[in-house]
Amino acid sequence: MIKKIPTLKNQFGPRSVLVLSLIIFTSSCGVPTSSEFVQIPDADIPFELNATSTTTTTTTIPVELDANESGSNPKNAVSEIVNETVDLYFIIANRLVATKIQIVSPATTTQVLSALVSGPPSGDAGSGLRSAIASSLQAKINVTKGIVVIDANNFLLAGLSPIDQRLAIAQLVLTFTSRPGIGQAKFSVNGVSIAVPRGRGDLSKPGDAVSYDDYISLLADRNG
Repeated sequence: MIKKIPTLKNQFGPRSVLVLSLIIFTSSCGVPTSSEFVQIPDADIPFELNATSTTTTTTTIPVELDANESGSNPKNAVSEIVNETVDLYFIIANRLVATKIQIVSPATTTQVLSALVSGPPSGDAGSGLRSAIASSLQAKINVTKGIVVIDANNFLLAGLSPIDQRLAIAQLVLTFTSRPGIGQAKFSVNGVSIAVPRGRGDLSKPGDAVSYDDYISLLADRNG
């Protein structure tokens, strides 16, 4: 008696037959079970996977704006220098005259002293003028309550004749008391208060303040 074996189609149905067929097909492709790397020939790799990747580098080049394009270009900015007129007193025939010079504004007491120590200006403006102030004079200058305190080094009066001592002090006093906010002057040497000659030839007491009026007798033009 021959026993009839039921077919897969009858036992599992069409869907089961399809799943079984896929399993058999996958096994026949020889999917490797080893963990070793196996190189695939280039001819078998799809073009999209075998294409070489590239990196794009962007370089930014700074562009200098033209002055017409940017009004705030610092390279084309023009700085305006403002000068201030300052009266410096120099000597002519043992009398004092005011000489106007230009100093960058605002003119500080240090700038004024430096200009005075440098001597008369060149050219016609300084023709016939001289200074009794030593070119090696250095001083610290402070202004307090309208009084300028000039603390000088040893070259303030050293080596000067009596008349040049008066003229040197007069140059300093007249120049600084011509500045706004300054009415008197005091002198010291290396921090020690000293007496200074007035225009008439007498000496002030050490530490006493002197003024413009104390030297007015030495002016070449008393109306100046």
